[in-house]
Amino acid sequence: MNQDQASPATIYNLITMKSNPSQRRFAFIIGAIVVLISLLSVPFVRIQLVELQAYQPAIFSTVICFEFITAYVIYSQFKINRSPAVLVLFALYLFSGGMSLVYILTFPRVFVENGLFHAGTQTSAWLYVILHAGFPLAITLYMMIESKFANVNYSASKAKRLGLYTLIGVILLIIGLTYITTHFKNQLPIVLSQGKLTPLFIYGLGLPIVLITLITLIVYYKRTKASTVTSTWLCVAILASMLDVAIILCGGGRFSVGWYVARWNTFVCANIVLAGMIYEFTKMYLRMTELFQQVKDSEYNYKVLLGESQLAERKISEQSDIIERMLESSHEAIIMCDIEGRVIFANRRVEHFFERPLESGERMSSYCLGMKTADAAFDEFIDAYFEQSIPPFRKRISRLTLKGETRHYECYVNPISGEMEGTLRGHLVGLRDRTEEERIDELKNEFVSIISHEIRTPLSSIVGFIEILATRAVTEEKRAKYIETIHKESLRLSNLINDFLDLQRLDSGRQEFHFQSLDAVLLLREIVEQWQGKDNHEAELHAAAEPIFVQGDEDRLKQVFHNLISNAIKYSPGATKIDIYVETDNGKVLIKIQDYGLGIPADALDKLFTRFYRVDNSDRRKIGGTGLGLSIVKEIIEAHHGKVVVDTELGKGSIFIVQLVEIDAE
Repeated sequence: MNQDQASPATIYNLITMKSNPSQRRFAFIIGAIVVLISLLSVPFVRIQLVELQAYQPAIFSTVICFEFITAYVIYSQFKINRSPAVLVLFALYLFSGGMSLVYILTFPRVFVENGLFHAGTQTSAWLYVILHAGFPLAITLYMMIESKFANVNYSASKAKRLGLYTLIGVILLIIGLTYITTHFKNQLPIVLSQGKLTPLFIYGLGLPIVLITLITLIVYYKRTKASTVTSTWLCVAILASMLDVAIILCGGGRFSVGWYVARWNTFVCANIVLAGMIYEFTKMYLRMTELFQQVKDSEYNYKVLLGESQLAERKISEQSDIIERMLESSHEAIIMCDIEGRVIFANRRVEHFFERPLESGERMSSYCLGMKTADAAFDEFIDAYFEQSIPPFRKRISRLTLKGETRHYECYVNPISGEMEGTLRGHLVGLRDRTEEERIDELKNEFVSIISHEIRTPLSSIVGFIEILATRAVTEEKRAKYIETIHKESLRLSNLINDFLDLQRLDSGRQEFHFQSLDAVLLLREIVEQWQGKDNHEAELHAAAEPIFVQGDEDRLKQVFHNLISNAIKYSPGATKIDIYVETDNGKVLIKIQDYGLGIPADALDKLFTRFYRVDNSDRRKIGGTGLGLSIVKEIIEAHHGKVVVDTELGKGSIFIVQLVEIDAE
């Protein structure tokens, strides 16, 4: 409990453990022996005996050890039940042990003539009074707190702090009382004169202490009925403490028979609770031994059952792990729902697909908000299925991502049957990302459209002109023109087929590259000369006189630059010039092909190097093309560890920049 709360159940320990009749009977016998010894000594209490200085240290060294051990045992019980009343008992025995220690240290002629700490003749006597007066007062406080806070248990951290504060407080109290009785020794009232008790001690202090202790004993026994182990032995301790003071009063002074008997009562008072606890600890140990023997007798069967259980658990765990790993490694989003449509399990692919996690307990229909089928909102289908309005289904759905992209999925929903026929355990929902398939379908459709146009056009021209030449008599001038057109359309058809073959080889990884050291300036000069005058365009090369070397495949690089120059001429129909630059920049060779034509719209730049992509513009559609050239250029240049970028302005032209790695001349 984080705060002080009423405990919901009693914690089993020696403080709360109930005493049985035999335990109470044994405690009664011990108390009777203490009383009997005290009564038998009454006729002889005033007889003075020899002053045995060793008697005091012998008795009190044992008393001090017993008191501190008892305090430790009680504190260990406090750590178990953390009751405030037990903390008072801990403080009582800690105080008793500490005061007994100071008492023996300040007693005259034990260590020095007047006692340690510059003690006076009254110091030890007053410490004795304080010690015995404090015992019944502490028991009274214990009863009050036990009555008021019987069901309160501190939190572990608070109990630890209070235990530390109690220890410090008791030590400070002992130090303070020691200081008062030693520093103000000459101001203390005289309670002991020449080894004899004064009337102040007898009537002003001793008799009230005996009376208070007796009342405390009666009240405590009446309240507790010695019903617990601790209360039983505390009754004996209170009795011994009272007899201690009573015998001292009867003896009248130090080193009388009564004084020596009182020391024995002090010994009994100190060790009786500890002895009772040790006795109960021993009994608990014996009971534990018996229980252990019973457990040991059934150990074999237990181990067999445990082994079988662990084996079954391991198998179940392994199977669960395998199933979970399979579900997590799936490329599909897998969701398991209960019969009402609440989520039980969802793999990580769900969050990857739909950009937010699907929490356990969430309704599936709520998660599907925003998803659409071809004819309705998808969450309506999910709700209808879980309401058993429609059978298991397979639907294609789409959604808009946070980036504004449209993603496509295929969803299938199936029931999960129970072990008994006709029972339903839940439902399995699977979602497969088919965005790429949709894109490929679109590409295929566009491909078919492009192919049907790009192949049919030159074939129609070829077939038409061949038919004319075969069936009609034409002039030599027209024959030459028709044959030139057939040749031109044949080259166009051949280039188209070569583009398809190049793309297929690049995709399959079968395109071979033969790298060698090439002079980029010489390579571009040769290419530019071939394009001079084509379609009324002048191609001008701007390059340094000295060679610039790159590592590349000559045929493939020629293919790249022929393609780019061809595009520059094709898409600048209103211009008459293109410029080609060969430059170097920090170990890179930059080859720029600049035209002054149509330019490229900004929204087309991110798709410009995509296969079959053509800018959707009527001016460009008239020009024709398959949309494969730039994608081939990009893949060839990337195979050379370079890249191709474009800088364009709509209506003013474009600059395609090919970056290659410069090498030293061999």
